[in-house]
Amino acid sequence: MLAVLALSAGHVSASLFGGPALNESCKSVVYKGPMGSSLNAFRQAKAAFAFEDLCFVEEVVPDPLSSSSLLYYPKHDAFSPRTCLLPGLPPPQVFTEGPVTHDAIVAFVNRHAHTFRALDGSLQPIAATANALESSRYTVPRSTTDRSCKVVDASEMTTARFRDHVLRNEPLIIRNAATTAMRSPAWSTERLLERIGRNDVHVKVSPTGDFEGCEPLAWWSTAEDAAIPDFVAAHLESPDRVLVRPAAANMPFADFIGKLRGATNSSTSYYLEYLSLTTYVPELLSDIPSYPWADFLTLEVQNLWFGDGKSVGKLHFDAYENIMVMVAGSKEFVLFDPSDNRRLYEGHIREAQYDIDDDGVISRTRLLQSTSMVNSPVDINSPNDMHTYPRFQDATPLRCTIHEGDALFLPSFWWHEVTSSPATDEPRNVAVNFWYSPVYHRGFPCPTCRLHFNTQAYASLLEAEHMARHPPKDEL
Repeated sequence: MLAVLALSAGHVSASLFGGPALNESCKSVVYKGPMGSSLNAFRQAKAAFAFEDLCFVEEVVPDPLSSSSLLYYPKHDAFSPRTCLLPGLPPPQVFTEGPVTHDAIVAFVNRHAHTFRALDGSLQPIAATANALESSRYTVPRSTTDRSCKVVDASEMTTARFRDHVLRNEPLIIRNAATTAMRSPAWSTERLLERIGRNDVHVKVSPTGDFEGCEPLAWWSTAEDAAIPDFVAAHLESPDRVLVRPAAANMPFADFIGKLRGATNSSTSYYLEYLSLTTYVPELLSDIPSYPWADFLTLEVQNLWFGDGKSVGKLHFDAYENIMVMVAGSKEFVLFDPSDNRRLYEGHIREAQYDIDDDGVISRTRLLQSTSMVNSPVDINSPNDMHTYPRFQDATPLRCTIHEGDALFLPSFWWHEVTSSPATDEPRNVAVNFWYSPVYHRGFPCPTCRLHFNTQAYASLLEAEHMARHPPKDEL
């Protein structure tokens, strides 16, 4: 039923279970089940959220032996994230915590609706701490020309210090953060060929050195033949541009190094980006650092980045907390904080992908039936884009460069463009990064959506911060 609803575009509201429609402009909590204690608990919970932007919908079934279910739907109006891709109802969050009781429903709604209501409807004291953290996130100062990342040596890093930066959502350079193994001959290209030369890796290829940048739709030979639905086209941020994904190929690591070395005098760039260490090169896991001061974060993935030092990762954001450690070469980051979302024209951008044939010839023929949701159409180095995207002139960059042995903490949802430079001893650029669940999150693309504290992943972190700010009276 939900799949059918998701395909029915153009309706002001979407019907659920054949019953009343949901309000698209409202976060909705839906109960489906018989009369009885679960429905009574649902109605009690509804009263607790009387002052929130929530709609409670009952779908009472006549069979008293039917099981009860509880669903949460976010807003899905024209201003909501991903509306153009999901006309109708978005996928719901499903209650799976056991019996449908009053306290379980309140906890379920608080978790998904970013609310902090107690059973009686009052605000939980911890709400003030969450609001204070959300409102005190770091933004790049617009009143100074010295906009660069703060720096600390790894020997001075503590859990408390790093936690403060994470909670402030502020970038930080950490000197001497790489392990001895990563800086040793064990990570030289020749030794890596011995260790992982036969491992298959997923290689990205760009004819220009730009990765995930935008260019005119008209450059693509199939543009006139690849129409997209009107309801999708109407939501595109820049319908005359496409976000270009690099060509991709799988090959042994040794072949990748051969391609890399063979393209030294070419504009073509071969790159390992987002390459999961666990999946592709687990032999290197024992060499990478472990940061005890970051243990309060939830690690998602560890990636290897290996290129020729002439690549540019164009402007985008990631929905992860990120620590990137340089092994060889350097990376210059141009950062913009999330308050610049509108100035960077966040939105859906149609995707395309380079094709590469057996002779290595790259062509522009593959327009994709998908959109990018994390990239900016703005070329920050193009004077013409200042006219095409005038709001960008008011965006405020923060510039941070990390060299061999350095690490950069890059908070979730910060925009970044990354220019790689080669090492001094050979044309390569090597880094490892750690992605963690975001401490603050939001729907996207949605340039006006606020970042909320991620209580689903970090309830204990919020509780600890609340206790630190409001210790029990007997501890004062």
